[in-house]
Amino acid sequence: MPDLRPELLDNSSLPLDQTEKALGDLERANRWLFGIGASVRTLLPRVLRGPTTQTLVDLGTGTGQVSRVLRSRAERRGVELRLVGVDRKLSHLLTGRARGSEHPVVVACASCLPFRSSSVDWVYSNLLFHHFSGRENSQVIAEMDRVALRAVVVVDLRRSKLGSLLVRLLLPVLGLGPVAIYDGKISVDRAWKLDDVRQLVGQRPVSELTTRFPVRFSLVLDSSDIAQGEEHRSLEEGPSTSGRARRVEDRNHRRF
Repeated sequence: MPDLRPELLDNSSLPLDQTEKALGDLERANRWLFGIGASVRTLLPRVLRGPTTQTLVDLGTGTGQVSRVLRSRAERRGVELRLVGVDRKLSHLLTGRARGSEHPVVVACASCLPFRSSSVDWVYSNLLFHHFSGRENSQVIAEMDRVALRAVVVVDLRRSKLGSLLVRLLLPVLGLGPVAIYDGKISVDRAWKLDDVRQLVGQRPVSELTTRFPVRFSLVLDSSDIAQGEEHRSLEEGPSTSGRARRVEDRNHRRF
């Protein structure tokens, strides 16, 4: 099982100046260590296949850096991606606002989201999965699935010797502060192996579980409504009608 020592940024007593510095360091690490690309390659092609207006809830959003990039890339291709950031720490959301996040944000826990069922196209998390135990992640995924209309998308670190080596060698070179360096080491130690992720999701409808360069993985779970719609279609309607498309269109007017 992953190491479950807490990260310093999870500590509510961490001073605000250290929180802001560490979150800025995390943005820098994402830019230089390919942290944004994994989410873009996982989500953007799927978003571009959907309607021209879609919604995405970003769990554990922090400063909202990655979801802002996703929105910008989607807009360049003609899709309006409406964002809502969720984080349990107000200080993270306020830091994100100061760093350019203008979309709505909500203080909430990932296991108890304040949104209606099937009200959001995509429920997404980046670097959140490794913060939880297996039991907690099962609860979080179930809650993500409840809210998601299209899919649940998880991008996180993949446990590997390369990841551990890169973090220990490169974070100091990038000039990151002690909080970010400590949390980076904890994060790679808490990372999950793909086999453990596969076992955790069990019988849920997995659309994708794959490695992402250099040391991440992506998990995409079709929403339960879509999976049930496709099963119903295959049993009763034949292959000519798409259960996925019909259910998405029927509920596309719903919002949180």
